[in-house]
Amino acid sequence: MGAKVVASDRTQEFIVAQRKYRLLIHEQSIEGTTEKTVDRWELRDNDDHVVRRETYPVMIQNGGFENITEIDGNSFEGKGGSGIIISGMDLPSAPDSGGWMQVFAFKYGRDKYGADPSLFVAFGPPIYVTGDFLGVETESYQPTPLFQGAAPQTVMYDALKFSIWTGNFKITYPVRINWITGHLEPAWKCIETTSKGRVERCSYPISAEAHREDQPTFVRLFPEPDDGFTPKHVVIQPESKVEFLEARVPMTWSEDEKSITFGANGDMWLKVRIDGAEGWIHSEEDFEAVGLPLAG
Repeated sequence: MGAKVVASDRTQEFIVAQRKYRLLIHEQSIEGTTEKTVDRWELRDNDDHVVRRETYPVMIQNGGFENITEIDGNSFEGKGGSGIIISGMDLPSAPDSGGWMQVFAFKYGRDKYGADPSLFVAFGPPIYVTGDFLGVETESYQPTPLFQGAAPQTVMYDALKFSIWTGNFKITYPVRINWITGHLEPAWKCIETTSKGRVERCSYPISAEAHREDQPTFVRLFPEPDDGFTPKHVVIQPESKVEFLEARVPMTWSEDEKSITFGANGDMWLKVRIDGAEGWIHSEEDFEAVGLPLAG
């Protein structure tokens, strides 16, 4: 006897710019088990118009679903606007896969145009993440004044924050919500001049779990993230205190009509403090010496 499939619906409601939105999720489950999968979802606006609809094939094999799709929604509030994030996960999934997520919000932000339903749009295709989504935060920075003596003006922007695995450690990577264009983009673009020429890389906060060998070793500690400088050879004893300060990482950003992906790609530098001595390391041998071997 084949598996008996039961259909059901669930609804999530959100308020964005004083307007109600509903995420309708249609699921199928196998009777007598806890297995269930999403075969369809719709995001509907205050007037019950469909903002976005997606469907997924459902296949049963050996009494269970061949693939399982999970869908969830959450609202968010930023400095420049508010919106809804639809997130999904396909199981089985690749290791460290964060699934995908898509942002829906009012173009131009909520205050001036929030009541115009035609401006509630998808801010680009889904983001496919290898890592974890940390939430939405408001960032600020002070650009260099255009004219000498001018007071720097603080610029505020909203960003999606992600924890991204680089192969040796995790960095916190921000994705800017551009309320004017109604799109997502890299929050930072940094160009540096090195002994090898101009390179595109930014500094990112780092999180790492070190697992060092219980024996003395050493690293080549550079004064700058540039192997054109002469490094110092610093000994690391088993009792040495090693701190991880920041990472300088080249990131790639790839986007088409169906997806946005990003990740570390290229020569990474890590700023460390070893028994009070600060400097930069970047070779796999040095990463391994501080307890961060290549993995994943």
